[in-house]
Amino acid sequence: MSKKRIIKIVLAVIIVMGAAFFLSSVIFYNPSYSYSEVYNKYYKNLKDIHLAKGLTTEQKLEDFEYLYNALQKNYPFFEVGKRKTGVDWLSCKEEFEKRIRETKNNIEFYNEIKRMVTLLQVAHARLVSPELFEMFKKALDMPITDGKMKELDPFQNPIIIKDYEYWKQNIKETTYILPIAFSYIEGKYVATPYNKNELLEEYGIPEGSILLKVNELTADEYVKSLMDKTFLNYDFKRNKIAKYKLYVFADALGDTIKLTFLSPKGEAIEKTLKPVEVVINQGVLDKMPLVKSILVKDKVAYLKIPSMKISLKDIEEDGKEIYSFFKEIKNYPYLIIDIRGNGGGNLMYWVENIVQPLIDKKIPYKAYTVVKNYDIKYTKTLDKLPKNRNYPPELKDDFGYFAEISYTVTPKNYVGFKGKIYLLTDAGVYSAAESFASFAKATKWATVVGTPTSGGLGFNPDYLILPNSGLIVRYPNNMALNPDGTANEEVGTQPDIYVEDSYNDFVNYLRDRKNIDENNILDMVKYDTVLKKVLEMTR
Repeated sequence: MSKKRIIKIVLAVIIVMGAAFFLSSVIFYNPSYSYSEVYNKYYKNLKDIHLAKGLTTEQKLEDFEYLYNALQKNYPFFEVGKRKTGVDWLSCKEEFEKRIRETKNNIEFYNEIKRMVTLLQVAHARLVSPELFEMFKKALDMPITDGKMKELDPFQNPIIIKDYEYWKQNIKETTYILPIAFSYIEGKYVATPYNKNELLEEYGIPEGSILLKVNELTADEYVKSLMDKTFLNYDFKRNKIAKYKLYVFADALGDTIKLTFLSPKGEAIEKTLKPVEVVINQGVLDKMPLVKSILVKDKVAYLKIPSMKISLKDIEEDGKEIYSFFKEIKNYPYLIIDIRGNGGGNLMYWVENIVQPLIDKKIPYKAYTVVKNYDIKYTKTLDKLPKNRNYPPELKDDFGYFAEISYTVTPKNYVGFKGKIYLLTDAGVYSAAESFASFAKATKWATVVGTPTSGGLGFNPDYLILPNSGLIVRYPNNMALNPDGTANEEVGTQPDIYVEDSYNDFVNYLRDRKNIDENNILDMVKYDTVLKKVLEMTR
């Protein structure tokens, strides 16, 4: 295999983050925030540095201290992180500082900031890459024209634009992985080809083989070692850190990595593989088409929503297509809406395109979110929260204020559908897609089926602009609570009916994949454990 081979893959969790970042720009149009308030919060420390000359050690450390102190004051999930991952992020300050001090250039500094923020293990906490910066800039539908306020838009601020132009020219958004993916099925990592044109047999690996070790680490130990490289998931059934789509990373193309497998026949197999270069394509997910299908004529309709698209134009275009489909199936007794793998986008997407046309009366929704420090949105002290809920223990010590997340979805262009709705979820659901799952379960608008989501409910993430590098770090500054009081970021939305993909169904899919159309949901139903379960419930 050529070392120069390039694979284009999608890391869905990165797309997730774009949506909320895009929405957070609304703050700049909110009249309740004055120019000086916004400037002092985000831009007061920003300096016009000539980055090409190289950041000094003092400038790097100043950026680090700014980031660390801001998170220490406002970030709400340090205790959640300890419980889920075992990492005490705040206690790592000396290690972080040492690593920053030892960086030899701007690129190493960028990578250390990225590593630090990734270690928080919350998908809304991310260093904004140059590619994402450009994506968000293009996605904005409401450019600011007022000169003074324009400076407060990070996508139009001249210093930030100049800084990100530098980072764009110098940051290579590639990594190195082994040319095999692993799907997390029933607690095990099952080897899969990375694209339809590849076969595992090319590497001497039988279809359905289970990963046991990466070099000398067990599969679970290896996944834990990725905590500063990628966002991980959590398996609530087995109470452990997991990664639902796992890649094995390498530091360089010349590396070799030994994998140990358990074949479907129970044989241990060892293979030593070299990595390939990967281009992380962060825009593909938002371009994936809707999937509309009739699973059972005159009875069961199916709609797959791959992402809650960001731009108003895309929302409107998809809305027309979805509405036409709803009109077609309005007399069906069952509708399955599949948001598995949907990392988020714009909340308006599901409100306007999905719920409003399917309801004939108003549906109110209310949840709560808490913060450590007072903000304009947060006007109630914590003692006013409803009593006797399963709140995280740190609320009583670390948090002072809360606000309501409340809205009412009002019918609009009701199509006349009166059937039962099932909403399919998994760990790939986050952010705006999470808000849809939470709404569906809390209001009983739909029956949620599948596995738990990954959370991300709450007001839009805040961001920090590092004063010297101009890099933007996004982070959630509020902790949304589920109706039972638990932290949504910690437990997500738990399904009404728990169903996970089965190993047998997955192995059958791998066996048949050469002869099926994976884009045709009717071809894929018999391999989809969750979808088969819902169809059984409609009989």
